[in-house]
Amino acid sequence: MLRRLAEWSRTPIGRRTVTDLLVLAGVFGFVMTAHAPSLKHPPRADQWCYLVDTMNDYSFFDALRHSYSYNRTRQMMPGDTDLFRPILFALLAAEKTAFEGNLALTQGFGIALHCATCVLFLVLLRQVANIVRPANEGSATPDSGRDYLIYATLAFFALNPCGQELVIWSHLHGYLLFLLFLLGSVSCLLRYASSVQNGTPARGYLWGAWVLTLLSAFTYELGQLYAVLAGAFTAAVLLPQIGKKRAALVVAAFASIMVVYQTTNRIDLRAHRGNYVADNLGPAIVDQALTRATLEHSVRYGSYTAVQPFFPSLVQTTYSGQRLQIAESLEWKVRLRFLSPAVAASIAVLGAAVLLGCVGLWQLVGTRARLPLFTLLLPIALYAAYGAMTVLGRMNMRPTPYILSSNSYYAYTALLFGLLAVSAAWFAVGSWGGRVRTGLVIGLLALSTLGAEHIRDANITVTQQEQELSRALRAVQTFVDAHRREPGFSFEIDYTASDPVLKVHNRRTTQIVFNEWMSAPQPRYRVVLRDGKVQTQHAAVASAPVP
Repeated sequence: MLRRLAEWSRTPIGRRTVTDLLVLAGVFGFVMTAHAPSLKHPPRADQWCYLVDTMNDYSFFDALRHSYSYNRTRQMMPGDTDLFRPILFALLAAEKTAFEGNLALTQGFGIALHCATCVLFLVLLRQVANIVRPANEGSATPDSGRDYLIYATLAFFALNPCGQELVIWSHLHGYLLFLLFLLGSVSCLLRYASSVQNGTPARGYLWGAWVLTLLSAFTYELGQLYAVLAGAFTAAVLLPQIGKKRAALVVAAFASIMVVYQTTNRIDLRAHRGNYVADNLGPAIVDQALTRATLEHSVRYGSYTAVQPFFPSLVQTTYSGQRLQIAESLEWKVRLRFLSPAVAASIAVLGAAVLLGCVGLWQLVGTRARLPLFTLLLPIALYAAYGAMTVLGRMNMRPTPYILSSNSYYAYTALLFGLLAVSAAWFAVGSWGGRVRTGLVIGLLALSTLGAEHIRDANITVTQQEQELSRALRAVQTFVDAHRREPGFSFEIDYTASDPVLKVHNRRTTQIVFNEWMSAPQPRYRVVLRDGKVQTQHAAVASAPVP
């Protein structure tokens, strides 16, 4: 067994796989180091609303039943009632019941989802690089330069500070799950298209893509738009091989996902009618679509998601309203007048990326091969669709100066789509422009290092700002972990004798998170919180009521 493994590791595919694993290990090491302080973050902002609304649900199915359509059953700060995301909220229900208030496990799960997204991103980068490889280069042609660019692009995405809120805010984990479904679907589509063009169609990949697309649609509404794009992409690429009839069936199959989603959404709307105030933003969105505001907001969106990620040294982060605020590039453009080495490096990297991308785009547009061209167009369409949702549905409807900075996690998804698109152009260049590509690799790695530093600093800031809130939660969590397996375990906190415990939505945070063990009429333990520690005695010893 070991001998065969050693022989396999010396083959080209074996060496590449081993290298990929080593690179992933290195990137994950940086990711963990940068995000380690976030393991102490408490629930924040909207997550407190979810925890309050489900504080009496102690099993997964109870939490799921009451929150699968949370935007329509939400009691605390309701809103976004037009949105239907059952799988996203199923994930929150699973986290709540599985981790039982453990801050480190909840935050660590977000980091794990981010790492899983990076793995699929690497897989897609490899697929894209192989598909757009220039025709004059054989598949066996070694190209370590392309490999280095793949790894540098991966590191740049994994350690970019602009979208870090999606990783460290537990309420947003469902968006990462959505991206896993979507990226998996894209990978399956590319594998299926390649197999058909090679004369060995593997229909399992097509079915896998359909299932993952269906799951993505019920996780986040962008999934239904992707379903239409996926069907059109597959049909357009494979029309010469499969014919018009089969191409039409593929389009219909993927388009049916939108029909299934919208039908289910309508049924759910009727089921919850009277329990919420409908947003009915559709007419307003249409009315504002063709306005100057749309143009201005589109420019802001493009700058925030496509330009700012290349300038980590200029990223300004603050913590306000229990959200990590990342200022827009248009707010610090004046600082570009003062060129520091880091800013100069960012400009050079962005210039190299644009130059290499333009050359690759020219080559892809000039090719007659459908698959390489559509490999570029699909992520461009996804970036545009996500941008349209953000601009029309968020920025136009909430035209505040801080709409992007207070929702900085938008940059994560947009950057992912943007890098998939531009990397297709980069890899299409082939051996031309070796020095430019080398410079781009070095530059992306340098920016990744700066990004990791900013991520860690921001996480430390959040930890410090929320220290008072999280200290009591960590102390009680330690106590719960030590006693949870005792039959009939329950406790109450003597808040009068304890250090102050913060309230959220007029409820003490400890009660919200640990209500499962604090709701018994005759608790087994009575505890006091002092200096971040729990002092314990059996409740029978102290009969005074808890205030």
